[in-house]
This record gives sequence, C-alpha cells and structure tokens, in this order.
Amino acid sequence: MHRSLFVMFACTALVAAGCSKKDDGEGAPKLAASASSLPVSKPPPTAMVVKYAIAPDGKTHIDGPAPAEHLKGDTSVSAGALDVDFLNLANTRGEVKIDLTSLKTHTFDSEPQDSKQTKDAAGWLEVGDAVTPDVREANRWAVYSIRSIDGLSAADVTKVPAVSAKDGETRTVIVTSHGELLLHGHKVDKEVPLEVRFHYPAGAAAESHPTSMDITTKSPFKITIAEHDVKPRDNLGKLAKRAFSLLGTKVADVLDVTFELRATPQ
Repeated sequence: MHRSLFVMFACTALVAAGCSKKDDGEGAPKLAASASSLPVSKPPPTAMVVKYAIAPDGKTHIDGPAPAEHLKGDTSVSAGALDVDFLNLANTRGEVKIDLTSLKTHTFDSEPQDSKQTKDAAGWLEVGDAVTPDVREANRWAVYSIRSIDGLSAADVTKVPAVSAKDGETRTVIVTSHGELLLHGHKVDKEVPLEVRFHYPAGAAAESHPTSMDITTKSPFKITIAEHDVKPRDNLGKLAKRAFSLLGTKVADVLDVTFELRATPQ
C-alpha cells in the first residue's frame, strides 16, 4: 500500500542507534538499537497472505508552494511489492518505490521553463546527466518501507461489504501506514494515510483473492527536503552555494506528496 513522488518524492528516514543500560540479572549492559536499525517486523501471518507487485505506471504528485514560485511535478514510474494479509491487514508489510528519474515538472505551463526546472530538480536529487551512472542509480529510487499498519476501518477484508462497480465489485478499507522514506540516501520516518480499494470479479466469494488493488493517499504527506540533503547543485553535482537563497523563497522547503498506485498478484 507503500505512495506519488517527485522530489519526490516521494521516497525516506535516518535515526542513529542509541545505547542504554539494563540489568539482565548479571549486571551486563545491553545495547538498545534504534528503530531504523531494526529489521522489518512481521507479525504471524494468517492463511490469506498474498504477495502483490506494484504496477510500473504508478503516479506521484508533488506540490511545493513558495512565496516566489509554486512548484508542481509528477513522477510516472513505480515498483515494489506488498505482502498483504487479507484476514488481518495490520500484518501487511512491504515497500513502494518511486523512480525519481521519471520526474517532470509543470510549474509554468511553458515547455522551455518546465524543461529547465525538471533538469534543475534532477541536479538537486543527483539523478541527472551531470552525475556518474553509479551515483544516478544510487539516488534513483525513493523507497517507502512499511513497518506497521493501524487506524484500520476494517481489519478483515472478507467481512467488508462488496459494492458493485463498472467491472465487478470493490471493497474499500482506510488504513494508516507507518514506515521509513529513503530519499537521496537519507531515511526519515513517515506516516501515510491510505485508501485501499480491493477489486473482485462480480459475484466472487468473499474469501477469494482480489484481482487488483488501488492504493491512494487519503491526504498529502510532507517531505522536508533538507532532511534528505536535497540542495542546489551545479552541473558537476557540487553544492551551488549561490543558489541557497532560493530555498524557502523560490523553492519550497517542504513538499506535499500524494500517490496513486495499483498492485496485482505476483
């Protein structure tokens, strides 16, 4: 259920490991690992866990209002996979990936201006032609890793009433996902509210697996670009200090991100 990015998006979260002492009966201190250093937790699955692949044509939308310029952009390439537990959606885990090289801006409704801004954004994210192929590939994907799910309107999809749709039936569930967004090499904790529509053929049994899922953000989540070291860079990928005055005035410090994804059984 991993969503839309541009600078995006939009992808990311880093926390340092901490150290704490605890008496284990022998007086030996124990290390307390940070949340980001722990593996993805996986509650015991039920008999209806199915792996779904994120379709490659997912859309992310970025909105960055600033006093001098209102940035708008979209990405058009996605990937990832989800292990969906239909009897208890709280057990669902996985990741959503957004390809930042697919980012296009449409701030000005002018092809020359939008093309230049798109190129500048790729430079800030270090996914443009100015960097080496290995640097571009390292920064290519924004990845949202789902660590937990709560706030469910229903936990058991089989008990959600089906609603007739144009091409069959749907069951809709609202959830809140918690995880980490990896963007430009930096991770940040993110909470993303989601609406998930499960699609079935007409008359399908409640226990059958959905033929597809639509996953959309219920409201935008925010990306603070400084947390991911997204900054003005010149054609060689080096920091362009003269452009720092753009931050917060011409370029928004915080971006609102939404996404629209589809997933099908792997």
